[in-house]
Amino acid sequence: MRSFSRIQLSFGILGACALASTALGARKYGAAGCGLGSLVFQPNSMQVSAATTNATFYSQLFGLTTGTSNCNPDAAGVAALEQENFVTANYGTLSKEMAQGQGATVAGLASVLGCNEATYPEFASFAQAKYARVFAAPGMMAMLDQLKMEMAQNPQLSSQCKFSSIN
Repeated sequence: MRSFSRIQLSFGILGACALASTALGARKYGAAGCGLGSLVFQPNSMQVSAATTNATFYSQLFGLTTGTSNCNPDAAGVAALEQENFVTANYGTLSKEMAQGQGATVAGLASVLGCNEATYPEFASFAQAKYARVFAAPGMMAMLDQLKMEMAQNPQLSSQCKFSSIN
């Protein structure tokens, strides 16, 4: 019985590690992922217990198969994942172009943030002005979160960019 519990705990920890690399701001679950554990434990608490619960009851597999237990992303979650993927793939170029206040990659970021095309030049200028604050954040996802927080404080960008705020 003891080794069976270790196997389940191992699967839970493995699942938590696999999901921990994504930004969690727009999701209804924490680092342990979706499943029964996400319904019992809050995203910012006891993720080891949530992972153990998920592994014990195989609830992630069930949730992913059926789209239940917080395993069905909403539109904001899908958009956040798209933003994360874009920043991860283009981080170096984004850093350079945001410092310059122009570029196709900055326009692409504005697009995945839900800004309309007419707002791209203002977004580029804003990104250049906030460059030091945004890139002071440690890491790619922290940079994205900081950018969204800065955008939320800008009246025009917060109203023009559909997914600019952290959910």
